[in-house]
Amino acid sequence: MKASYPPRPAVIPTSLPPSTNFDPSSIRTHSSENAFTDDHRRTILLRGINVSGDAKYPRNNPLAGTPEFYNVDNLSYVGKPFRSVEEAEEWWRRLKGWGVGVVRMVVCWEALEPREMGKYDEEYIDYLKAILEKANEVGLLVFIDGHQDVWSRFTGGSGAPLWTFHLAGLDPSVFHTTCSTALDSSGTSSPHSTPSGRLWPTNYSKFGPATMFTLFFAGEIFAPSAIYEGPNQEFQAKNIGQVLRTAYIRAYSHLASRLRHLPNILGFDAMNEPHPGYIALPSLHRFNETTDLHLGYMPNALESMSLAAGIPTSVGYFSRSWPHPSKRSRNEVLNTECKSAWLPGRKDIWQEEGVLAVDDGKVELGPRGDSYFRTNPRTGDEIDFEKDCYVPFLRSFMQSVRDVIKGYSAGRWMFIEPVPNLGPPVWDDDATNKSEEQSICYSPHWYDIRVLYEKGLWYGVTFDVLSLAGGSRNLLKHTYFGREGLTANYATNFARFASHLSTLRQQPSSFTPILIGETGIPFDMNGQESYITGDVHMQLSQLNSIFHGMEKSLLNWTVWNLTLSHSTTATIEGTPMANETDAAIQSGDGWNSEDFSLVSLHNPNTVEVPLEPSHINPTNEGVPLTRARSFGSLYLGGRLLSALLRPYPAKTAGKLISSHFLMDSKDFHMEFAGNSSEKEIERTTEIFIPAYHFSGQKCLVVIDDGQKHEWVVNKPHMDAKTEGGVEWRWREEEQGMAVVHPVSGGLITIEVRVLENVESSSFIENLVGGFV
Repeated sequence: MKASYPPRPAVIPTSLPPSTNFDPSSIRTHSSENAFTDDHRRTILLRGINVSGDAKYPRNNPLAGTPEFYNVDNLSYVGKPFRSVEEAEEWWRRLKGWGVGVVRMVVCWEALEPREMGKYDEEYIDYLKAILEKANEVGLLVFIDGHQDVWSRFTGGSGAPLWTFHLAGLDPSVFHTTCSTALDSSGTSSPHSTPSGRLWPTNYSKFGPATMFTLFFAGEIFAPSAIYEGPNQEFQAKNIGQVLRTAYIRAYSHLASRLRHLPNILGFDAMNEPHPGYIALPSLHRFNETTDLHLGYMPNALESMSLAAGIPTSVGYFSRSWPHPSKRSRNEVLNTECKSAWLPGRKDIWQEEGVLAVDDGKVELGPRGDSYFRTNPRTGDEIDFEKDCYVPFLRSFMQSVRDVIKGYSAGRWMFIEPVPNLGPPVWDDDATNKSEEQSICYSPHWYDIRVLYEKGLWYGVTFDVLSLAGGSRNLLKHTYFGREGLTANYATNFARFASHLSTLRQQPSSFTPILIGETGIPFDMNGQESYITGDVHMQLSQLNSIFHGMEKSLLNWTVWNLTLSHSTTATIEGTPMANETDAAIQSGDGWNSEDFSLVSLHNPNTVEVPLEPSHINPTNEGVPLTRARSFGSLYLGGRLLSALLRPYPAKTAGKLISSHFLMDSKDFHMEFAGNSSEKEIERTTEIFIPAYHFSGQKCLVVIDDGQKHEWVVNKPHMDAKTEGGVEWRWREEEQGMAVVHPVSGGLITIEVRVLENVESSSFIENLVGGFV
């Protein structure tokens, strides 16, 4: 028998989803799983977004290469990421309505301490406190991301303030001339591409960032003669590395002290994507082209030091190629002006240490030898960046934050990022205690680096690039075909992170949640076609595959990112493309041509509910995406909502076995082993059911508690119960479904999917007889 029901209007949610309201003080490590749990023994899934891409740079963001770029007198990050507290509240509520439970909040060191060591920008911190208080009122969890990319804006990225270079004796204003970093010149950049365009990842191996990271993490080891020369009496005779680390930790500890009254501040991610600089570099004559992107001018370490010393030096220029990412296409002598990267009167640290020698205008390898940074010069032992440098820094950071939040519930968690391409650090040692174990979350980042590098995706054939980059020569094993293959490819990548935990936490009894701190997709792929045609099929497919791949491993995540200032502007005809942007449309998040924002208020071709009038609606292979318009302004500016808005069990009353969402069929499935308990709260599972996919739709609910039960839901409210005693409640105005299982627990599966046609008489019987 076929059952049909008249169409009904979608229900605009009238309250924030209770399923994603968490008691932050109760969130802890699960006793038997690598997962979060709460005080009611429920498995917690934290899913959210990074806020924001434009918090990487100040309110007034001058182009690299201009005099204004190096003037920090009036620098301020107030207004990043929201122009006002009122706008922050509006977007916190909107994000909450999208199912966001946690936010990774981007906070740069420069924003906290922009002009002078120890002088904090209290106006910015007041602003940050005010917008995070609104997040607390809305019920959003937050963890603070100490964000940096290639050390600083002044070395092509984001993070550290200008004074850190001066403390080390360096002059960033000549970094471009000395090839100490790849910076756009003012004539080749735009507000979208500054400060370094698509060349920014190449800066990790260049002199400026590599020197600063080496000093920061291991100044005492590799540059013992680099002694603080400033006016602060506390740091007299101290190594610059110790001074830099102390200043960094104090800045974020000061922020923690200002936010400690906010219970929703879950914790801190001490440093975004830390890098070893020169530490453990096998040879001064070579960087690994597999792990260190080579594009444009790429001096090796010795050549970099030579250029910084003011010596004209021949350097290789690398161009894109296939099958290798790039190849040396020419050599060119740089720094013919003989500029020095060191400030007048300051010593060249690496000459002082004997890493290089300058004689009669020529550079030679110094007495320290080609592999100076590979071993500890004091002991002769091979250096281990993570063990010897990174983990001690993390422990110091954690202890300092703990000291300032003592007596408060905020900031209890440390989110530990592995160094990109190096895997997790070994955290456990004899000093580790149980209370410390309970506050650790493994928080790696993952991107499809081939898509980022080539700015293109064709899912007909994709590759597991990380396996190939890791040395595997089995090309067929790491080749995937079609959209299902894309998901399988990504799922394989994400599954590796669980295996990392045996390295991170070597004690058999240790359990550690995993939260992917960053992942996302570039909207400007495939020649920026989506901005021209409105077809977002490839972007939608890739984002869905990323999310589905993470779901297969039951991962928590914060996707990259929300940027309200995201926009697209046509490039002026004849604009040079020396910054490697090479695009007809300048687009993105306002930083180095990145275009990841899942919100765009000013580009109607890629959003379903545009702020500005739309001439081209976004489509998925010709099928218009218009569902969001049924919900007023709830989904304003959202991009790829079909993939982004996913049902998930935010609180599972037991051990979560599986949970995933099939975007094309709008089919959600989960399985769990329910708690045995007399307390109802310990038996209550709360599922976020996004209105975008399910509200106003005819849906099928299937619950199997040993016997399969099916219902058709065609009303905004429904309450029902199985013969085995499983009760469930459907509330479209709350975008939620609550399931209460019996006292004895047991294995339970739940499926929810949208139906087009219903052909079972039992559906009608359950619809009529299933209400409580």
